Amino acid sequence: MDYHIFRKPKKLKNKTVHRWYYYFYDPFTGRKVQKSCKGCKNQAEAFAFISSLPPLFAEEKVTIATIAKDMFIPESDHVHRLNKLGKSLDIKTLREKRHKLDIFVQQFGELELKELTVPMVIQFLMDDTHGGSWKNNFLTVVGNVYDEAPFFGINNLVKPNFPKFTRQTVKKDIFTTEELNILFNEALWKKLNQKMYEKQPQYDEGYIALYLMFLCAISFGLRLGEAIGIRAKQFLFDYGMFVVDGFYRYEEHERTNFNKKGSADDQKIRVVPIPDNIAPILKNYILESGVQPDDFVFIRYGQPIRKHLAEKWFSRALIEAGIDTEGRKLTPHSLRYTYITRMRREVAGETVRKIAGHNSMAMTDYYTRGAIPELVEAVRPAAGAANRLFD
Repeated sequence: MDYHIFRKPKKLKNKTVHRWYYYFYDPFTGRKVQKSCKGCKNQAEAFAFISSLPPLFAEEKVTIATIAKDMFIPESDHVHRLNKLGKSLDIKTLREKRHKLDIFVQQFGELELKELTVPMVIQFLMDDTHGGSWKNNFLTVVGNVYDEAPFFGINNLVKPNFPKFTRQTVKKDIFTTEELNILFNEALWKKLNQKMYEKQPQYDEGYIALYLMFLCAISFGLRLGEAIGIRAKQFLFDYGMFVVDGFYRYEEHERTNFNKKGSADDQKIRVVPIPDNIAPILKNYILESGVQPDDFVFIRYGQPIRKHLAEKWFSRALIEAGIDTEGRKLTPHSLRYTYITRMRREVAGETVRKIAGHNSMAMTDYYTRGAIPELVEAVRPAAGAANRLFD
C-alpha cells in the first residue's frame, strides 16, 4: 500500500486528543511526507480516507504500439541490437518487416502484449487475402515484437507458438515455341514502341534496350533483376559464354556482386552459353553504344531500366503478340521458367543446375582467374541446346 495511517496525540488547551494521520514517500524525491486524515475519528474512517486517495505509483500501460514504435527503423536502438546479435537486415528487408509491423499495430496496437491471443491474430490473418508465405512472414514479425518486449520491462511473457499457413505458390507458366517466336520478333517491339509514345514522343528512347534485355533473359535464363543489372564485362564472347554475377536491387538503386541465393562471401556465380544467333547482335549493340566493361548495358533515361517500366513493356508486348493469358501467370520470370524447362529436355540435370545457378561457386576476380575455362567446360554440353531454344 502506498499510504500508511497512524495516530498521534495532540494537545488542545488543557487536554490531549488523538488525531489520525497518514504518511507516504514522495515517488520523485523519496522524502517522507506526513498529512492528516481530515475528519477521521477512528481507524476505520482513516482507512476509508486513504483508500480514496489516488495511487502514487500509477502503472503505465505498455502497449504493442509502444513496443513497436522504433522497431525496424534504420539507426534505431532495435536495429543496432539486431546488428550486434549478428542479425543484419538490409534496407529492403527492414521496409518489408516495418510494413507488416504497421499493419499489426494498426489492428492490435492499443492492446498490451499480454492481452493478445493466438486466436485473435490467426483469425485476423484468415480474413486477409494475402498468400500463406506473406502470412507466415507476418507471424515472424509478431514474434519479433515478443522478442523486443523485455527491453520495455515486460519479462516472463512466453512467446506463443503460432500455427503456420500453407504456402500457395502459383508457379509461373511457360511459353510455347510459337509464342516465343512471336514475342521476340523485333518488328513487334518496334510497333509497340510507336504505340506507346505516339502521344508523348519527347519520352521516346526507342525499344531496342528493352527488347535485347528480355532477349537476354530468355537466352540466359535470367531473373529480371539479373537482366536489368547486366554489365558489358559479363559477356565472354571469346568463350561463347555469359557470366551471371549479380543483380540490380530496385529499391536501393544498386547492383550486388553476388547472385540471388548468394552473398558477398558465397557469390554463387554461374556461366551460361550465349546462343550463336544472338552473340553478334549483342556484341554489335555493346560496341555501337560505347559501353565500357563496368557500365550497365541496357539503359533508359540515363539509368538501368526500372522494374515497373520493364513489367509494363512486357505485359503490353504479350497483348501486342496476341498471346493468350487467360488463366495463366505470364510475367518476365516466366522467361526463366521457360529456359530451364527447355534446357531440361536436352541437357543432363547436373548441367542444368549449374547454368540455372543452383550450385555454389566461390570465386573472386573471375575475369582474370583460370577458373573460367573450367566453368565453361562444365556447361559446354548445354551450348547446343541453347541454340535450339526457339526451335
